[in-house]
Amino acid sequence: MIKEWESVIGLEVHLQLKTNTKVWCNCSTDYDNDDANTHTCPICLGHPGALPKLNKKVLEYAIKTGLALNCKINHECSFDRKNYFYPDTPKNYQITQFENSYAGKGYLDINVNGKEKRIGITKIQIEEDAGKSIHGATESFINFNRASMPLVEIISEPDMRTSEEAYEYLTLLRNTIKYTGVSDVSMELGSLRCDANISVHYKGEPFGTRVEVKNLNSFKAVARAIDYEINRQIETIEKGGSIDQETRTWDDENQITRVMRSKEEAMDYRYFPEPDLLKVIIEDEEIERIKALMPEDIMAKIHRFINEYQIPEYDANILCEDIELADYFEKVAHSSNNPKASSNWIMTEVLKYLKDNNTEIGNFPISAEDLGNIIVLIDKNVISSKIAKTVFEMKLTDKRTPAQIVEEEKMTQVADTGAIEALVDEVLANNPKLIEDYRNSDEGRKPRVLKGLIGQAMKLSKGKANPQMVTDLITKKLS
Repeated sequence: MIKEWESVIGLEVHLQLKTNTKVWCNCSTDYDNDDANTHTCPICLGHPGALPKLNKKVLEYAIKTGLALNCKINHECSFDRKNYFYPDTPKNYQITQFENSYAGKGYLDINVNGKEKRIGITKIQIEEDAGKSIHGATESFINFNRASMPLVEIISEPDMRTSEEAYEYLTLLRNTIKYTGVSDVSMELGSLRCDANISVHYKGEPFGTRVEVKNLNSFKAVARAIDYEINRQIETIEKGGSIDQETRTWDDENQITRVMRSKEEAMDYRYFPEPDLLKVIIEDEEIERIKALMPEDIMAKIHRFINEYQIPEYDANILCEDIELADYFEKVAHSSNNPKASSNWIMTEVLKYLKDNNTEIGNFPISAEDLGNIIVLIDKNVISSKIAKTVFEMKLTDKRTPAQIVEEEKMTQVADTGAIEALVDEVLANNPKLIEDYRNSDEGRKPRVLKGLIGQAMKLSKGKANPQMVTDLITKKLS
């Protein structure tokens, strides 16, 4: 019997919480917009005798994160010291939650190739961020503005078996957390970071030795690093070698992992209870209060969009990936009173603009009200769909309303029967061969010939003729 390899993947995700002040002190968390080492104090720098105090907003945001990920919120939690020595760790230890975290078992249900799979979450813990090392050509600097930024670490169960599953888990986790508003969840901004734990084994046998991969700067990098590491481990074992428990870094330029250090065990960090912080008691009343503040989650919004707006499931999934895009759609739908047309315009023209300009919906220059008004102008037969695209393009830089553009640029659709009939007669007079072709064609070819004649009529009218009237008149005259 041929043995079959299986990979085992678990992810550790760190999220920066979007509070105004740090986790243990009143220093500002806006650490990127000011000079280095200006958002610091004796507490976040770990001066002797300085006592930390838990920021209540951090606990509230952390609980929101746990609730969004279907986790059990523990009624009692405590903090520990994780001892390690890096230049950007001012205290030479990190305050974290090792023994008793605030949130226990949870899950996310992902969908890969039409199959649903539940990925377990082991726990979520509150901890603090380190500072930032800045390396020059001949010297290095440390900026402690980021030190003690509030983090939550979300530790998954080793339930993923492929890079595709890991990618879908990360995507759903990011979108789910973004809905809560507790974090920017952006790898580009550094508010989301991910480490991957990967091992391989023959199916039916015990799990293999686990390797941790760090320095993953995008979801695609996570997937590529997982695929590389799976292949590396299998090849190493098949050649008679063994896998060391170690931490590796992802080299994005060469698309390989490299050894950083041997993997530490818990005992290497010499965890012990944080003596300067009391246990935290979370009452049921507090959990219920925070539950009441939770916004509509992503899955509920998808189902509501399908049922309330009668749009396809595919559209709803795309629109709800980003809460700001979902909000934009709802405003356009209400303004236009045409949800399907609103979805169509966003799924095509708006998303194309965002992709081409590498930007987000918050920076899109056309307001939801103006896009809704463009759709209304189409529905009222004031402009054709073709003219509407011209108005859309103009609105990207034009401050006038869609109605003003249409009126002042004389774009109003021609709906006068006499004018359109004269237009149609001219097109038919100039195309006797197409008319003959139409009358001699079978039923399968006739629509293509008809489409060509309609296109010529619309071109002659510069897109202003009512397309339905043109179609009806040409069809009638050809019959």
